[in-house]
Amino acid sequence: MASLSSVFTENERTNWLKAWLAVDIAKSGLEQFVENEAKTVHTNIYNNVWSSIQSQATCTGCYTANLLKCPTQGVCNKRGAHSTCTSMHDNAAKQPRPCPANVCDKVRDEIIKLHKFNKQSWMNTIAQQWATNPWQIAKAYLPPDGYAGKCSVQDTDFNGIISFMMNCKHFDNKFSFLIASGKLNPPCLLTKAREIGRTVRHSSQCKVIDPDLHDIFATLTSLLSDQTSLTHDVRAREAVKKLAELQKEALKITTEEMIYSLKAAQDTLKKVQNVADTSLDEMQMYLEQCKKDLNAHMDKCKLELDDHAAKCTKVIGEHVRKTVESTYEQSCKDFRGHLIGFYTTKMNTVAVLPLWLGLDKPILDIFVQPKLSLYKIEKDGSRNKTNKAIHQYKDFFCSDNKLKCVFIQGDPGIGKSTFLTKLALDWCDAVSLHNPDHKATFSDVGTLQDFQFLFHISLRDAIGQREVIEMIKTQIIDNIYMGYKRTQAFDLLQQIFERESCLVSMDGLNEWDDHLKQYAVPMIPYSHTKCVSLITTRPWKMADERIKVSVIDRLLEIEGVTDSEQLTKNIILSLQTGNERTHAEFIKFVDERNFVHYLTSPWLQGLLVNVWISKSDVKGSLCEINCILLDVLFKRANGKDGSFKTGCSIQCLSRTRYIKKQIKIFDALANAAFQFTFSSQKSVTFSEQELGKYLSKKQLHFCLNAGVLTTSCNNLQGAQGPYFSFTHETVQEFLAAFHIANKKVDLIAYFKTENKYNVLEISQTFIYLCGLHCETANILINHLVEGDFLSDISRGLSLFMENFEGNLSAFQNENFTTDTVVKLKQNKMNNNARCLVLSVLFQRMIIAGFSEAKVSGQKDICLQCMDFTFHDYLNECDSNALKELLILNKSNVRSLLLENNSLEVSEILAVLQQSKHSLERLKTTVEPELYKALNNLNIQKLHCIGQIDESSMSDALTSLPILTYLCIEDSLLMEQIVLPGTIQEIILLKCTCKAVFLRRLLVYVSSLKHDVVLCLVSVIVTDSHTPIFQSEILLSDMTHIDLYIKQGNDGLYDILPCIAIGKLSLLSAVDVSLASKIVYTLTKLKVLNLSGTYSDICTLQIPATLDRISLHEVECSSEWLYSLLIAVSSLDHHVECQLYNVVLQPCEDAGGDPSQIHVSDLRSEKLSRDFSKITLFVEHGSMELFKILRDTRIEILGLGTADCASKASDTLPTMSALKTLHLWGTYKDRCNLSLPATLRSISLQKVECSSEWLYSLLIALSSLDQYVDCGLYKVVLQPCTDAGGDHSQIHVSDLRSEILSRDFSKITIWIEHGSMELFKIFRDTSIGILGLGTADCASEASDILPTMRALKTLYLRGTYMGRCKLRLPATLRFISLQMVKYSYEWLCSLFITLSALDQYVICELFNIVLQPCTYASEDDFQRYVSDFRSEILSRDMSKISILLENGSAELFELFLDTGIGIIRC
Repeated sequence: MASLSSVFTENERTNWLKAWLAVDIAKSGLEQFVENEAKTVHTNIYNNVWSSIQSQATCTGCYTANLLKCPTQGVCNKRGAHSTCTSMHDNAAKQPRPCPANVCDKVRDEIIKLHKFNKQSWMNTIAQQWATNPWQIAKAYLPPDGYAGKCSVQDTDFNGIISFMMNCKHFDNKFSFLIASGKLNPPCLLTKAREIGRTVRHSSQCKVIDPDLHDIFATLTSLLSDQTSLTHDVRAREAVKKLAELQKEALKITTEEMIYSLKAAQDTLKKVQNVADTSLDEMQMYLEQCKKDLNAHMDKCKLELDDHAAKCTKVIGEHVRKTVESTYEQSCKDFRGHLIGFYTTKMNTVAVLPLWLGLDKPILDIFVQPKLSLYKIEKDGSRNKTNKAIHQYKDFFCSDNKLKCVFIQGDPGIGKSTFLTKLALDWCDAVSLHNPDHKATFSDVGTLQDFQFLFHISLRDAIGQREVIEMIKTQIIDNIYMGYKRTQAFDLLQQIFERESCLVSMDGLNEWDDHLKQYAVPMIPYSHTKCVSLITTRPWKMADERIKVSVIDRLLEIEGVTDSEQLTKNIILSLQTGNERTHAEFIKFVDERNFVHYLTSPWLQGLLVNVWISKSDVKGSLCEINCILLDVLFKRANGKDGSFKTGCSIQCLSRTRYIKKQIKIFDALANAAFQFTFSSQKSVTFSEQELGKYLSKKQLHFCLNAGVLTTSCNNLQGAQGPYFSFTHETVQEFLAAFHIANKKVDLIAYFKTENKYNVLEISQTFIYLCGLHCETANILINHLVEGDFLSDISRGLSLFMENFEGNLSAFQNENFTTDTVVKLKQNKMNNNARCLVLSVLFQRMIIAGFSEAKVSGQKDICLQCMDFTFHDYLNECDSNALKELLILNKSNVRSLLLENNSLEVSEILAVLQQSKHSLERLKTTVEPELYKALNNLNIQKLHCIGQIDESSMSDALTSLPILTYLCIEDSLLMEQIVLPGTIQEIILLKCTCKAVFLRRLLVYVSSLKHDVVLCLVSVIVTDSHTPIFQSEILLSDMTHIDLYIKQGNDGLYDILPCIAIGKLSLLSAVDVSLASKIVYTLTKLKVLNLSGTYSDICTLQIPATLDRISLHEVECSSEWLYSLLIAVSSLDHHVECQLYNVVLQPCEDAGGDPSQIHVSDLRSEKLSRDFSKITLFVEHGSMELFKILRDTRIEILGLGTADCASKASDTLPTMSALKTLHLWGTYKDRCNLSLPATLRSISLQKVECSSEWLYSLLIALSSLDQYVDCGLYKVVLQPCTDAGGDHSQIHVSDLRSEILSRDFSKITIWIEHGSMELFKIFRDTSIGILGLGTADCASEASDILPTMRALKTLYLRGTYMGRCKLRLPATLRFISLQMVKYSYEWLCSLFITLSALDQYVICELFNIVLQPCTYASEDDFQRYVSDFRSEILSRDMSKISILLENGSAELFELFLDTGIGIIRC
């Protein structure tokens, strides 16, 4: 290392050299900041320009001279009107003129506006580069001379950088001081810094005295440390550090750096006059000495030479890379061109007759904008349709968070496939074609330019394939290229996915299935981070439990088209040469036959237009329409004419003419449709070999000619040839239903009930079957609707009665889909939402089937239905159908829920009378005749709407032997209602009651011996100050009552002080406010639940008895939450604090400094509090929420989701007392949790994770210095996929190697419900203590245990029978059986296994229970015991010691004479 003090003999010259170097350091510290701000100035200028011209145009064709008038002061040298300018406007191309793009002139004006002194340095800047190089604009603010050739901030000297900041108004708010030149105001830091630079560079003596040097360092340091911006800049902070080291002479300077610095200083000295030659001589001498030092380190030079060679290699490699990059870019351009050509020639038409794909028309002639709606995915997993309609492409792909997977759901024939086709054509036009005649679906088609590539895949053509990239190869690349070019294109495709932004549109997820049953959607590697998927599917597919909520970044629904009339007109126009038939005539046809409801589906709309054009007459049956259209297709295939006789068993065939003679083909086709729909290998595509099982080659040829079947080639199938499918899935479903009806299929054999969602998946087939043969449809539905499915419907209806939040939205017609049937049993709210929607969907299906049966002319319609919900969202037609169904089933009704007056009182009474034995739940408006009818019914749930008679109602209620739920809505309650002793839940909704009524109700409920829920919603209490029954309520034990209150009044809370309630839920901020005066008096309160929106400070006085406080759906200020936690910490016992869906309100400046000071005081108080007795659980927490918890002394923390854990990660290390951490959720990739050094226990409760995540978590735990317990409860490892490619496998392999090298001797692992894959994680690890929670767990671990080279302690729990097959490691020293149930054989064989170990072993037996034997006789058992005793006595058990607690006589007999040491505990 070189020293500055060794250069000059004179201290002041050394000071000058230090100052010179200090300026250079200061420049390096400012460069990044100035460069970033120059870019900001550039962006702001162009944004202002673009907003004024309403486009994002740029220009690179204008010279600076073109934009300046001639003469311009300080620029032009033109003198007089007839002279010429030779400095700026020196040729014809540089004469003044407007910018042709109307951009550069406006940029010039913006530059002028930002100059503080209106002295722009136009000679410095090149206007042609304004659009691309921000520094060219910055140079207009630099001094006028010497900067024309400077292209970047790095090329610009210190003076230029300082001048930019002083002259540009943009920097006025970037510093804490006022930028002033010093002429009229005191000089600012920038002015001082500029003077320092000039003084040092242009010093006549090259000397700096000590005080001046001190001021230089102080000025530069102050500038670089300015609090407004530079204090946050990394480069500036590094420069400050270097300046401090330089000032203390602690800055390390290499010899090479010293040579470079001295040469630069020499250049400066040579330009300065009156400098003593001795200074140059001294520097020259020092340079010579430096050179000698370099020669003395030849080895170092050789190393540097090697480094130089490496750099040269790098340069060459960079050149090669650029060449390859250039080739890559050209290849991408060519591929994109071929892709566009493929889409515009092969996908530019759409079939106008859905059942005959050969009749296609240009898509632009037919297409009408789809009607799309956005769904909101709630935190509980439910999906609710919003009022937001989709009118822009940005609504698909743009969000605050990065979108990876967008789903579009829609019913059959609703236009999903057509939309994706049109999307591909829109993309082609956006990125290349720019055809003025192209009609884009949405006005912001430019949004699609964000995607360099779009790949459109038909998933029905991808059966047997799992990876998207393989599908693209088969469906696109193989259709564009031939031979070796296919391989090249496929290699390029893989690079494109890794480097470019791509949109993959996948059509028909419901028609695709992973043959390995692992993936719900086709696989895209995780490394393809720039890829966005757009997937269409039928709604029922969204019920697949493998489609995780976290995967659905956006969910849309397509509901038809925005202009149904225009679509009809387009189709009519496309199907006729002239205009003989008009749209008005078609509408008349539709109205006469009541077909209006078919117009909601574009596919059915097309069918109706075709039927009308062909002048066919239909009654309105879906079955009849399908038959007629199939008849038309058979005619096109030259089918023979022939009619069915009157009285045909399948009535919809009676009007056909070309099916009769081809009935064998029709039957064979129906059989194939049935087999492919309902066999175990369900499929919508099939090979010729598979199809040959049902159709002859001649029949297949006929079906292909007719267009009922379509064919296409799949290159993956090779010699198998083409594969086939029905022209539309609904055709396959209709023919499958026809086969069931015609052949009387054995329904029990074919329709398994293992999957409860079979009912929904076959809903369309069921509807067709109702129209074909209703009796068979009834048998089928009765077979499938049983067990769990029936229980779920029952639960859904109960939830509807209980005013489950958001239930009404599930009944809207547009929400009648299976998309919210989410199978997430682990979350109660998700399961509730699923059951609710399931009940709605099932009723909808039954109504549709009944309507189809009726319009099809079915006799003796016998559809059995037990549950009837008449809600306000039923249209008149469906309501009438449901009423007819009720009348048919009135003797076996399970649920009758009436939200309107759909039924007459007499009809209700008839149902009550005839369904007396079966009716479980009833919701109805109260009528006088109802009380008597209710007597002695087996109703479990009752909801009464309207004014009740208390006496009559009491008589009726007490006669109901199993009533558990009662809701009274909209009634005045005066004295008392007598309730049955079975009641478990009581709801008063929108009622007004006297205080005495509520007191008597509370006293009665307190007398019950079981837990009771009492919910008061919008209840107004009057006469609260009357003392009647007040003493009785105070003497009642209400600890088993769970009281919910929402929107109560003062009168309600006036009767609650000092009552002995055990659980209280306050469901709004108003209720919390009213309850604040009485909560502290509730001396028995254990549980408090809060909901609502809160600001300011929490004034709730928490009772000393509280054990748990929960916040559900709370929005609050940080101030309120701080004060609540402080209040909870004041309790002297352990308290659970649960935060579910807590949202912190954003901090506002409106509160001013006093508000901020108050929050700061609360935070200080929070940090001083002892939170060690609070167990905190957080679900769906935000970053702001976890900031509240920073530095708190909480000891136990639970995190409910992976997202929650991610947001908490930065806070965890600050929690200095945290000892226990519980995790739930789904985790992928590497574990990035920052664990606190104090952690003693971590448990994974219900966790699904990748092996990569678990590896990295264990590695993190091994880094802790103390002993840690790690509990794995219900941990499921995600299956390893090939999606990550080699890089992913290498990464996991690296983690595996690292985990084997780690010391796990301080980690205790407890595993419950572990899989074989989970135990493989622990193979060959150095874990010292292991616990296994079940016998299955021990069995799975058996092969792994011998590999655990450091395992000394093993804990076992569970029930063990048969012989013990545990393989124990040779290192085992201690084994503990805790709460184990065992057979005699198992325990004996365990001790035999222990005796085989070479070392001493202690075996602890803690609360173990011998299971009774199953032998035929006592003699058999004794012989059995004797055999084991003989084997044990033959073994050397002297190295085994037993710690025993609660031993039985049989156990002691086992150990007798064995040599085992027994120590009682």
